Amino acid sequence: MKLRHLLSWKSLFYEVILPGLRQFGRARCNSALSLAGHLSLLWPARRRALTRALRRARWVLQADWEPRAWRPALAVNAIRFLARDYPLDVASDVEVFSRFDVDGFEALDQALAARQGAILVGCHLGAHISALHWLYRREVPLRLLVQRPRHVSRALNRRFDREEPHPQSAFFLRRDLPPGAATERLLRARAALRDGLAVYMAGDIPWIGANSRPGRLLGQHRRFLSVWADLATVTGTPVFFVFCTHRPEGRYALHIDPPRYVATGEELAAVTGYLARLEAEIASHPADAVAHLLWPCYGPPLASSTLATTRPSRRVATAM
Repeated sequence: MKLRHLLSWKSLFYEVILPGLRQFGRARCNSALSLAGHLSLLWPARRRALTRALRRARWVLQADWEPRAWRPALAVNAIRFLARDYPLDVASDVEVFSRFDVDGFEALDQALAARQGAILVGCHLGAHISALHWLYRREVPLRLLVQRPRHVSRALNRRFDREEPHPQSAFFLRRDLPPGAATERLLRARAALRDGLAVYMAGDIPWIGANSRPGRLLGQHRRFLSVWADLATVTGTPVFFVFCTHRPEGRYALHIDPPRYVATGEELAAVTGYLARLEAEIASHPADAVAHLLWPCYGPPLASSTLATTRPSRRVATAM
């Protein structure tokens, strides 16, 4: 078992290659990841898969970009997507902050300063794990109502294991979480919001079961997990949509939408509006839609029994 682990590509990538590349600095690390993405296009099957995915997205979104022109960028971002926040695992906060172009943080900062709490709705677009890294570095009192992300930086793992009020370890979800434990997580999230903290959830998870509502994403009608909308109505907490995309030379663009409020009875409209907002981001940044264009759970319709067990990410898919 140990030998198999040592020989796995994940072990090599996350424990050897990425830590080694990080030592060479931002520019060289990014150049190496970009080169790996371009090299992946040497395989005809890979080129065809990326082209098909981009063509389908262009047709669904009625976008005016050319799939072949975006194919190299999608290939590169697929590698950067896998690298997650490893390139940011450096000691200097100043160095990390210098890599981000951020807009919309002021409103979130004001809501937290006023002890209103905040619901952050993220997704699997672009550098979503890097966005969490930045928020933690800015000392946002953040709790993740998701499965514990795997293959992340030491800095994030240290945050996850901190002993503090409303400890993060008590918020992490599992797909096999019993109903009673799932309810406990929701109560913890509500308590954290009432204490003025921010709670992060993913808004793009296809799900069959409780706390889900119908929606449409990239032409496919499915049910999506909607815990964030339910908590927003119960607590009256402002909701912030968060998007983080890759920029050239190892940089990132973090955008936080203005706050929204969800009234009782408006949960379905809130979910529909979020999915439309996500589609707009995909149309604007197709090379960052690695998950939404290439993962099976966002593709053609699946049987209900299959969909219920298909997870968009073993790191972020929730269990409620």
